Amino acid sequence: MLYAGYSTAQQYDLLIKHGHVIDPKNHINAILDVAVTNGKIAKVSKDIDATQSKKTIDATGLYVIPGLIDVHTHVFVGTKPATFADGVYSVSPDDFTFKSGVTTVVDAGTAGWQNFALFKEQVIDKSQTRILAFLNIFGH
Repeated sequence: MLYAGYSTAQQYDLLIKHGHVIDPKNHINAILDVAVTNGKIAKVSKDIDATQSKKTIDATGLYVIPGLIDVHTHVFVGTKPATFADGVYSVSPDDFTFKSGVTTVVDAGTAGWQNFALFKEQVIDKSQTRILAFLNIFGH
């Protein structure tokens, strides 16, 4: 029973309406709604009632996709930030990834076997972005 001034609690934290959902794993390529609860996809359907969500985003004309992987980055700053492949051409992964839909990056050999531990400590362990790495054949 509902009382005046009271409503049922919203089932979803976020509702993305009318986006072009592309999800290869589940063979989806259609205009759909996506509901999110506690940071996880709760429902994907043709029309989810907006009153069931705390926040709704109209994604008409936009793509809704799983996180992208950037397969060539340089994200290790290293010990000498003023030299090539040791800082000056590297970027901070969390500063560019999420706003561009990237959830995983692959560092293309900025670190070698001798300084990989430093790379892991300085960047990989402190980033929210998932970082995979190719090791440079040069030691560091």
